[in-house]
Amino acid sequence: MTDNYQQSNEWAQQHRQSLTTRHTHEDVLTDREFELLLEACSSLPEPRDLQARFVCLAGGRLGLRAGEIAHFRTDWIDWDRMLLRIPQLEPCECGYCRRQAAQETTHNEQLTHEEAMDTRWHPKTVASARSIPIDLSLRLELCLERFTDQHDSFPRSRTTVNRRVTAAAEAADIDDRVYPHCLRATAASYHAYHSSLVKLDSNTIPKSMLVSIRCRRSHR
Repeated sequence: MTDNYQQSNEWAQQHRQSLTTRHTHEDVLTDREFELLLEACSSLPEPRDLQARFVCLAGGRLGLRAGEIAHFRTDWIDWDRMLLRIPQLEPCECGYCRRQAAQETTHNEQLTHEEAMDTRWHPKTVASARSIPIDLSLRLELCLERFTDQHDSFPRSRTTVNRRVTAAAEAADIDDRVYPHCLRATAASYHAYHSSLVKLDSNTIPKSMLVSIRCRRSHR
């Protein structure tokens, strides 16, 4: 009786959580909101203006994750082929990577901190090491050109990615929640709606996210 009650209680808790959990695709920005977000980037003081614009376009049009943006390097871009190539490994010793390595060692006593750092930084999954076309728009190309002219890599931390998005959203006076991963979902929505998925690598945007967005749009 106790086991059945416990299982029933656990199911009820999971059900309540599923009803209250907010999914990323619910926070997808409309085309107008995204334009306002980009416009607001220009109102930020230098050098935050260009950094924010780069973050917003990298997330909202190329579908990059926050960790990928934070570890971006200019040599990821192949200008001849107009591709941004995310590597399987990018040596890094930033604070975020050190914290992730420390967390790994707590779950694996045989793993040393040095060994954990040897695998940092890497994308979220094996499939996340991918090539992404960057010739999607002239605006995107110009932003990448200007950013790479001034920086060899993203000059700040993983936390800064969030801060730049938040600052731009506040300047744009957007009421909805705006954060890096919702920009990734916005990229999926944009390319699904504009039927330009043929230009994107299949790993750029999660299929589950695309299916969800297509279903939402079909019921509008």
